[in-house]
Amino acid sequence: MFRKTLLLAVTVGYAWVIWRMTLTPQVFTHAQSELVLHAIAWLQQLPHGAWFGYDRVEFLANIAMFVPVGMLAALWLPRRWWFLGAVVGVGLSVGIEAAQAAWLPYRVADPRDVLSNGLGGLLGATLVGLVRSLLPAPRRRRLRARTV
Repeated sequence: MFRKTLLLAVTVGYAWVIWRMTLTPQVFTHAQSELVLHAIAWLQQLPHGAWFGYDRVEFLANIAMFVPVGMLAALWLPRRWWFLGAVVGVGLSVGIEAAQAAWLPYRVADPRDVLSNGLGGLLGATLVGLVRSLLPAPRRRRLRARTV
């Protein structure tokens, strides 16, 4: 019971984070945008850092944002259905991008976001599937019929 309550609380909390990051008119304040640009400029100063442009960092951030989505979805599913956590991630991403296109004119709906979010969901679900495969299966109470 405690496990399910905790999982529900984490799921609701992370759903709020996803909603705030994807379905509100403004993602970053000006100061936060400046911080992101400074971080990218710093990354580009590193050896082989020229690879880090805004588009790539955004793509990687979208992957990272949906890893917990895939993990949480997989944790709600039975052990053998863990891979559907990736499907949940893609479905959620398609819904978000459609909502952005339809109702949020200041947001950009981008099919690359569906790809990156889907990869994040797949990564998260795969991590849960891998960890679960390493753990022993939970014991189930079995009713044994007694022969008379």
